[in-house]
This record gives sequence, structure tokens and C-alpha cells, in this order.
Amino acid sequence: MSGARPRALWASLLERAIAASLPGIMRRALRRGLAGIWARAEAPVPTDGAVVVANHHSWWDAYLAWAVADHHGRPSGAIMDEAQLARFRFFRHLGVVSDREPRAAARRAAAGAWLVVYVEGGLRPPGPLGPVRPGAAAIARWAGVPVLPLAIRCVMRGGERPEVYLRFGAPLASGVDHETLARALADLLERLDRDLAAATDAEAPVPDYRPWWRATERSHERLARWRAWWGAS
Repeated sequence: MSGARPRALWASLLERAIAASLPGIMRRALRRGLAGIWARAEAPVPTDGAVVVANHHSWWDAYLAWAVADHHGRPSGAIMDEAQLARFRFFRHLGVVSDREPRAAARRAAAGAWLVVYVEGGLRPPGPLGPVRPGAAAIARWAGVPVLPLAIRCVMRGGERPEVYLRFGAPLASGVDHETLARALADLLERLDRDLAAATDAEAPVPDYRPWWRATERSHERLARWRAWWGAS
């Protein structure tokens, strides 16, 4: 038993060290892997704790859960499958809780965090919203915080890297029922898809979406600049 306690201590210290480095790792990955993030809000977003309900159709969604809270100056939180969280325990230090701990998730939101819940329960192919698992409405009710619908699309358009578009819906009251929550998110995702389909210039950002950040120069833009310079020389 004498060696068990030091090992547990070192494991805890290692988890905390990894957790401390994760925001920088995620920020760099988003900057290097994406062409940019653009967002649109249909109403003012909550300035305190909230349960953010979103679709889960992209590998990038785990990083986006953190980025959404960070951009709005809120502590981050999310719900993760129990088996996954057991493998990556350091996520607990970033406010991630197990899907078997709904009361802990509610406490996180009540304390002021934006708790992101991917309500389809797992990664799905891009398309309409899939069946919505119950639980998010109950967590918001226990926490006494609003529900914020969030539609996410990670799409390839006119550049070599994917673009992320976020559309925030109007906040729903903490007592919202499951059916109303699911319908609000499905409708929001449909509106985002219509916006993307209506954008005729694939090399320009989708109209009415504000950039959180975008790559300063894409490959074809750099090549055009070199070509212009070469022709002028």
C-alpha cells in the first residue's frame, strides 16, 4: 500500500498538468485545422450559467464546446460518456462530467458555466437532427438556468480547410419541456442549413454570420498574390 498513495498523487498531478495545457492545445488545433469560425445569434445569449444543447455531427465538436464558452467569457462544461471520461480523466478539471452524473452537471451550470450537451448522445453523420435523448431539460430545471439551442455545421466550401458556422437560438426558460427543446434545436439546424445552401459565393463567408476569427490567407489567395507579383516583376 505504501506505493499506491504516491502513484495516485503523481497521477493527479499529471491530470492537472494535462488539463492546464488543454486550452492552448485546443486553441492551436482550431486555428490550424479550420479556416475560421463564424456565428450568428437570434437573440442575446445568457450572461450567466446555461445548458447549451447542440447537434453532434463533427469531430471538432469537442473542441467547439470549450471554444463556445471561452468566447463568451464563461466557464466551460460538458457531459461525456462515462467510459470515455474514465479514459481521459483530465477532462474533469475542465468541467466535464459523466453522463451518469446529471446532478453534478446541474451544479456546474448553476455555478455559472455553459454546460454543453450534445443531445443526440453520440456522433452522427451530417444531416437533420437525430433523436434527442432526454435529460438536458431536467438538468436546466435542477440548475435553474436557461437552455440555449446551438446549431453547428462544419463544412467544406471554397477553401482547403473546413469552416465552422454556429447559429444560436433564442434562450428557452429553465422549465422548458423535452419536446419543445428538441423541436427548437431541429428548427434552428434547418435554418442554419438554409443559410449555407443560399450562400452562392463559396469563397466568401455566409452573409449575416460574424467572424470569431478566420485564417488570414488561404492557399489559393496566397497563390494569386504570388502570381500577381510574378507577373508584375
